[in-house]
Amino acid sequence: MAFLYLIRHPRTQPDPAVPASQWQLSDEGRAQVNALVGARFWQGVSAVYTSYQYKTTVVGEAVRAAHNIPYTPIEGLDEARRDEWVPAEGFRAAQAAFFSRVYTAPLPGWESAYAAQTRFSAAMDHVLSRHSMSDTLAVVSHASVLTLYVAYLLHEMPSYEAWSTLGFADIMTLDRASLRPITGFLEAPYAGLPYTVNRHL
Repeated sequence: MAFLYLIRHPRTQPDPAVPASQWQLSDEGRAQVNALVGARFWQGVSAVYTSYQYKTTVVGEAVRAAHNIPYTPIEGLDEARRDEWVPAEGFRAAQAAFFSRVYTAPLPGWESAYAAQTRFSAAMDHVLSRHSMSDTLAVVSHASVLTLYVAYLLHEMPSYEAWSTLGFADIMTLDRASLRPITGFLEAPYAGLPYTVNRHL
């Protein structure tokens, strides 16, 4: 069986002085990159796709270096647009509104949930169309758009609760053929994460 792994980027270091899309990894995030790279599931992965943001491409670079798996940044896999700094309490309120009123941007300059979901789903369709159904793929992206995409696949409304429980560097496994989840989002050391046999065998 081939799989699709949806991976949230490792933990970042928030910096009010720069847009969130440019945040670097924290010390914990760098440790999470090492845990990701050391996981067993990469042996069956044919290709890795990321957004263009450093917090995801750093994973693609590490996987390529460790496992010789090609990675490709793709337009459309970025996080929902919301680069202006919002303090924690206000951010949580805005995120709750983002998921509950999907057609309306909760703050000026934010992307609506519907727009982000449409963009991300189209990018995923493009990624999947590049490969045969026998290829196991990994996509490294961001919490809000991953939450929106899973809801889209399940024909459900997205929820703040699903987003708020998605941890940094967590991984969900989907059946490549049906795009139905096999696992929830799992944290390192990724016990119970299914994987295919070595693609080179």
